[in-house]
Amino acid sequence: MHGTRDTDIPLIVDLDGTLTPADTGLEAFVRYARKGPLHFLRLLFWLIQGRSVAKAKVARATAFDPATLMLRPEVVAMVEAARASGRKTILASASHWRTVKAVAAHTRLFDDVIASTAKRNCKGGAKLAQIRAKIGDGPFDYIGDARADLRIWNAARRGYSCGYTPGHVTRIDSSEAADWRTILRTLRPHQWAKNVLIFVPLAAAGQIFSIESDLLALLAAVLFSLVASAIYQINDILDLEADRAHASKRLRPLASGALSIPAALGIATLLLAVSFAASALVFGATFSLVLALYLALTFAYSFRLKAVMTLDVITLACLYTLRLVAGAVAINVWLSSWLLLFSVFFFLSLGYLKRYTELAEARVPGALLSGRGYIDSDIQIVAMSGIAAGFVSILVMALFINDPVATQVYRSPVLLWGLPLLLLYWINRVWLMARRGLIDMDPVAYAVRDPRSLATGLLMAFTLISARFIELPF
Repeated sequence: MHGTRDTDIPLIVDLDGTLTPADTGLEAFVRYARKGPLHFLRLLFWLIQGRSVAKAKVARATAFDPATLMLRPEVVAMVEAARASGRKTILASASHWRTVKAVAAHTRLFDDVIASTAKRNCKGGAKLAQIRAKIGDGPFDYIGDARADLRIWNAARRGYSCGYTPGHVTRIDSSEAADWRTILRTLRPHQWAKNVLIFVPLAAAGQIFSIESDLLALLAAVLFSLVASAIYQINDILDLEADRAHASKRLRPLASGALSIPAALGIATLLLAVSFAASALVFGATFSLVLALYLALTFAYSFRLKAVMTLDVITLACLYTLRLVAGAVAINVWLSSWLLLFSVFFFLSLGYLKRYTELAEARVPGALLSGRGYIDSDIQIVAMSGIAAGFVSILVMALFINDPVATQVYRSPVLLWGLPLLLLYWINRVWLMARRGLIDMDPVAYAVRDPRSLATGLLMAFTLISARFIELPF
């Protein structure tokens, strides 16, 4: 032992949470489960048989690209230094051997691998046994990240950690556990602005000055925001690989490894429980049903529909329209069919605008847009469809102004003609901005930050209120 040179002592490195902040095993389960309900049920059956069985079957049934993984620079530097000094390096993981070998081959940092098979889950004591079988009883250094590594650290000459760090182990990663700022980023509070649509039925019904109605609409918007944030957690889990391949989305907490999959699932579960409990207590069954329909349609979109060309943007339009329905149910008012029809076409236009900006940013000839059903040559059709849907929404608004219902609801319906003119300006403007490459985000998020869009929205609100309460002398 005393005569052993440092260069003869192997460096053994864990994969999940150590070499990479990701959990490749859990991500493989997600890739398989998202294929459909039958795959999800099959995965549950395999897990009942044992994690090693599930890992093996999923590894054979799914494709894995190690190039998408983000590696911890501190760990990579230690491994490179060890190899430069002539030490043997081994990648040891509880993930399936297909995944571990793929990572080792891609990084070219390791001489050998230790991993799970269909008969053995290589974790904790089982991993230590495999290490001993591989290197014998000699000393070794080990880099891990979790409590499951404690037995291995105790047996190692030197232990290093990128997470859980007992007293005799040296921490080498400067990152810390997810704090409230990281969690807040995953909730995407800027997207809550979309729920201002819940207040539209309030304004249309002339109850904007009713404190009780205002509070009910506000609570409804809060509940929809919580559900939306829960769904974003699920979306980020399902879109991990696509996000890592994206220039900016790769920095999201889940894609970068700042937040784990179990933590995201825990946050989503808590948000959904609070939302539906409050909905049942305050609003009752009808509003809860609308909230459940929104949740179900969003899940359908996340798992399948967002990858189906055209059906994806129709689904987005329906999700926006459901917010209007929720606003009407929350304050118990009738929702005009004109408003519903306008909403579908208007948000269909914005859905196409979102796809247009994504296609314009990607522009990989002949390749499918990551996670979507479009290729680069579809961009002109997407633009034409989006602009046409926007103009149809303006036409619907103009037809409503001429409807006798407008005369009954508004004191001065002639003032409503300002709305289609303002909307005509805004729709043309955002599509021109997108064509110039000046919109690189969700169009609703862009509108919230764009001064001219905000000014247009305020003018439209002023026009609507004026038509409702001001009576012209002619």
